[in-house]
Amino acid sequence: MLRILSDLHLFEASSRVRELTRLRPLLVGVDHLVLNGDTRDLEHGVTPAQEAELSAFFAAAVPQVTYLTGNHDPDGSSHDELLLAADRLWVTHGDILFPDSTPWSRVQPVLVARLAAARAAHPPAAWDHLPTRLRLYREACRRAPFGCDLNARTPGAAFRRALHTFFPPRQLSAILRAWRTAPHLARTLATRHRPTAQIIVNGHIHYPFIARRPGAPTVINTGSFSRPFGGQCVDLIHDTTVLVRRIIERADGFHPGPPRAEIPLAATPPARLTSPS
Repeated sequence: MLRILSDLHLFEASSRVRELTRLRPLLVGVDHLVLNGDTRDLEHGVTPAQEAELSAFFAAAVPQVTYLTGNHDPDGSSHDELLLAADRLWVTHGDILFPDSTPWSRVQPVLVARLAAARAAHPPAAWDHLPTRLRLYREACRRAPFGCDLNARTPGAAFRRALHTFFPPRQLSAILRAWRTAPHLARTLATRHRPTAQIIVNGHIHYPFIARRPGAPTVINTGSFSRPFGGQCVDLIHDTTVLVRRIIERADGFHPGPPRAEIPLAATPPARLTSPS
């Protein structure tokens, strides 16, 4: 079984994962684990010892682990996306959906400027090539200033993080807009660049959902391991079926809950097996 998780934000104060061992129940029976970005923040405070601990833990727990990049770990992997089940399942972190990567962030003006400069420096055909655009998004996220301590667990630090996230008020409205528009943006991007995708799996916005529309790809967001909404895992069974399960925290750690949705993958017509980029 392949399982997809995202936005663990390990070693950050906002993550509900206080010890890596609490993830073990989520890894039982998993042959291939996909960590879909923001597994940890490589730009702000993760130490080499913590990175080694993380890598050793997952390598010991699961036969195969694939790390995908996110805006918090742009250098965490050489993989920015993953196509599975004969290209019918498309996995990428999700910041690529938004023209400004993280529209609710205080560093949004920095990201806008960097992405505009990257687009101006490349011909339109390069920007329209999805792997190239994903790489440029990752470059824009490198060494982006954050402005508050992600790791301190004091009440004062928690208050400053909340203030940093929700103030000024335009940030809250940007969060709500991102939640509302993410399914449409994912389908639009997939239609152009990954037309064989029947299911799209993203994270990034920390809001778990399953968005279905007749005749269009199903969009699944895995949420996060942060409050208030938590997350869900996505399982690929025999390349034929996708299960979505809510992640439940118990005394001994995080567990997959009963399926919220079971989505069969239809056979892909041979003419659609090759994506344009």
